[in-house]
Amino acid sequence: MLRFAITCNVLRTASIARNDVKGATHGAEVKLNTGCSYSVFPEAKLLRSKGRTTKLHPLSPWVYFRRNLGKTLPVSFVVVVAVALVASVVTLIDSIDTTVLTMYGYQRFLTVVTPRNALDVADDLVATIRKEPLTTQMYVGQPAFTVVKTIFGKMPFVVFGLDSKGRNAVISRCGLRLRSGRLPVDGQPEIVLHEDIARNRGLTLGDVVLKPDSEDSYSIVPMRLVGTLEGPVWFAMTSQEFIENHFPLSPHGQIVLTKSPEDQSRLDAILDKKLDKSRSRLWTYASLVRETRDALGSLYLIMTIVISIVVFAISFLTGMLANIYFTQRLPEFATLAAIGYQRNSLLFRVFGEIAILCAIGWGLGALLNLGVLYAIKTQIMNPRGLLLDPLDYAAYRYTLPLPITITVFAITAIGNRLRSLDPVSIIERRQ
Repeated sequence: MLRFAITCNVLRTASIARNDVKGATHGAEVKLNTGCSYSVFPEAKLLRSKGRTTKLHPLSPWVYFRRNLGKTLPVSFVVVVAVALVASVVTLIDSIDTTVLTMYGYQRFLTVVTPRNALDVADDLVATIRKEPLTTQMYVGQPAFTVVKTIFGKMPFVVFGLDSKGRNAVISRCGLRLRSGRLPVDGQPEIVLHEDIARNRGLTLGDVVLKPDSEDSYSIVPMRLVGTLEGPVWFAMTSQEFIENHFPLSPHGQIVLTKSPEDQSRLDAILDKKLDKSRSRLWTYASLVRETRDALGSLYLIMTIVISIVVFAISFLTGMLANIYFTQRLPEFATLAAIGYQRNSLLFRVFGEIAILCAIGWGLGALLNLGVLYAIKTQIMNPRGLLLDPLDYAAYRYTLPLPITITVFAITAIGNRLRSLDPVSIIERRQ
């Protein structure tokens, strides 16, 4: 009988309460005939927009979010930390790819052909290259080698031995400029490096770059830095005459240039089909990208698996946290259901609240990640000549599943509670 009486009293106040909800400017309080009262809706705050006063609906998701920061901020904080964590890890791993493509990015502007099992490219292969209409310039190049420090260890870097005409042609094609010092003198043990390489190695003008007792930067006589270059790609060069006289086993490669950088990739594709791969090796930017992607494929697979586990764990934790907060609000939703609000509309309200939490958390997490990565780049990476791109959009794509899965977990758990919700029983327990 008591249950029946309470139900009748609740239904009797339904029309009054719904009118209060629709026209409230101060929040509605549902008064039951049993003498108890329960404040269902937070105060509807007046907003000023373009000089006009508007009312915020008391059932708006913004109301609960703004008036219950103690409950909403922890969930947003979890999302912020998760987004920053995932984005920073992906950015750091992607810096490997960025480093390789930056170090050897000069291959976008020139094609290198080296001999196999010989010291010179065969004459018939040279003739094949010259016959191509896209070929405009060819220079003999001989390599020496140094290293560049990266976050994954030392990487070999080619020092191209070119004559003065070839050096000027390559500098012009790659958009490089002499930043300090001068270019090498033919026949002298001198070297020019891109300024980022010099910074990476901690070198200044006059320092020895290659030397006899070095394991990874060998030269029969010390080679000193006489100039630095600036521009979009890294490059290192020395005198071809010096390499010829002091590196007797250095192969004579061919540096091939086209009329414009746009034609370089077309020539690469043509030569890749025409040159005998058993007698020559073609070094192109397309092959560099392909080999880099293949080499990092396993690493990216592991990263994807780890991030998936992190996303699942954080989503499950956040969904359970949202469910706990919902449980604390059962009387509110029970009263709303009792006065006639459909379960779907209540679920949509919860969806709006969680969507706001995730959106704000994702945005703050992205900003936090940008701030942290820029600090790492300026304070740690740049002084050491290491590469890092805080604006790596691929990293933020990896964070998109976070707000989506958090919302799905939370809505699934809360939806199950709403379907089995018995408003009258909850109201009875509050008597």
